[in-house]
Amino acid sequence: MSILRQMLFLLVLAGLGYGGYVGYGKWQESQNGQQAGAAPQRGGGGPAAVKTVKAGERTLVRTVEAVGSARAVQTVEIKAQSDGNVVEIAYKPGERIEQGAVLFRLDDDIQKADLAQARAELVKAEQALERGKSLRQSRVVAAATLEELEAARAAAQAQVSRAERRLADRTIRAPFAGTPGFHTVDTGAQVDTDNVLTDLNDLSSVLVEFAVPEQYFAIAQPGLVANASTAAWPGRAFEAAITEVSTAIDPVSRSFIARARIANDDGALAPGMFMRLSLELATTAAVMVPEEAVTVEGPAAFVFVVNDGKAERRTVKTGGRQPGWVQITDGVKSGEEVVFSGTSKVRPGGAVKVVNAEAAAAAGSTGATQ
Repeated sequence: MSILRQMLFLLVLAGLGYGGYVGYGKWQESQNGQQAGAAPQRGGGGPAAVKTVKAGERTLVRTVEAVGSARAVQTVEIKAQSDGNVVEIAYKPGERIEQGAVLFRLDDDIQKADLAQARAELVKAEQALERGKSLRQSRVVAAATLEELEAARAAAQAQVSRAERRLADRTIRAPFAGTPGFHTVDTGAQVDTDNVLTDLNDLSSVLVEFAVPEQYFAIAQPGLVANASTAAWPGRAFEAAITEVSTAIDPVSRSFIARARIANDDGALAPGMFMRLSLELATTAAVMVPEEAVTVEGPAAFVFVVNDGKAERRTVKTGGRQPGWVQITDGVKSGEEVVFSGTSKVRPGGAVKVVNAEAAAAAGSTGATQ
């Protein structure tokens, strides 16, 4: 191919390329023009259909959930006060007994004999003292001798008291009214003061200790009431009254310990039972809206308020929550109409059509308190 033909071929290729570039530019401009013309057409549609409700005041209950284990209001391990053989077990496990009731008896033959001897020695000492007093009146006995006789009588009385105590220790009694557990020994067993014979629990009421977050330290005070429940009694609620609150806060968990007391007249609760508690800390009147009305974008939250048929976007601050409702601490006032359904179709400043104003207002008024 000659040089002239090569040059002509290159010129033709260049012309085709330039023509394609110009044509593509004009096509792109036409596409942009169509899109620009279509936008006003979408924006010019009818108002968005929404459902609204009036923001209203509801009773906001501040609660904290906690768990704990029940324990007897009083509990003690029963041990013997002296060594000996068990001759009687005088109670039935699980049956409530009164204070002073006999639980165990140990053999007491030796203690009874010791008491009899001590009483005999006391009689001798008293008789000697009486003779000494008679002789002292006739000045036959010196005053010092009479004092010695009085001391001997006091010593004999002390021996009787000790012997009576040793005999009483052979009978093991309940230190308070309660429910004893299983006995760990049987009749005839040899026991000493280290053996735990049984335990005694006062179950007229039970105590539950549980942790409360530090933020509620100023609110959780004695006198508050919690609702308690346990898996052993599904569907049953127990009233737990706060009786004590710890004055120290755990630096690791950032919580403090509270103690609640639950009446247990029917014996439904047992030591060690797992308890769930819902502690009502405070009730306040708060402006609240349905959860569906609040849209969250990152750290911010907003709602749409309807004014004169248009949607106004409001940034709000939220607070406490209740099932289906959110507290608004700033951004919306009680009585303002808030969109809770159809928010995805609403644009700031856009026209809206409220399709259930009456029904929603009625729903908002009936749910204003709880």
